[in-house]
Amino acid sequence: SAGDAAADDRFGNSVAIDGDTIVIGAYLDDDAGYESGSVYVLRTIDGGATYDEMAKLTASDAAAYDRFGASVAIDGATVVVGAWLDDDSATNSGSVYVFRTSDGGATYGQVAKLTASDATADDAFGWRVAIDGDVIVVVAVYDDDAGSSSGSIYVFRTSDGGANYGQVAKLT
Repeated sequence: SAGDAAADDRFGNSVAIDGDTIVIGAYLDDDAGYESGSVYVLRTIDGGATYDEMAKLTASDAAAYDRFGASVAIDGATVVVGAWLDDDSATNSGSVYVFRTSDGGATYGQVAKLTASDATADDAFGWRVAIDGDVIVVVAVYDDDAGSSSGSIYVFRTSDGGANYGQVAKLT
């Protein structure tokens, strides 16, 4: 469980694993406002018998109702977190945050915030996320390009080790 567990946080709503590290979303955690959300990074050093909480991640611009942690993914030193109700581009358009560690997981810093190039209200960009190497894939489940709530997939790539990500494709 989370070190600061509280009722209705929804710890475990989303999970991802890479090697000895597990990433766990608690998208209704209220630390930065009602249902702002958070993500916990846990690691094992004894083959999985125990896991220690290494970090708690929150968005640099966390706000109420963002639901940060509704989706999570991890690949090596990079953690990707969806906040499908973030309002930066439009109401409930959604955002995805990218975190990296350079000290073996002792600390994580936010290195990028991704949004859809054509974001509109209620797209829910960040509903699900995935990462493999230099590629991040993001679901906008309510995007309307092919009809009401038909959904879209956005593909982002970095060519500089994760300092910057650019959208390279949109799949419908």
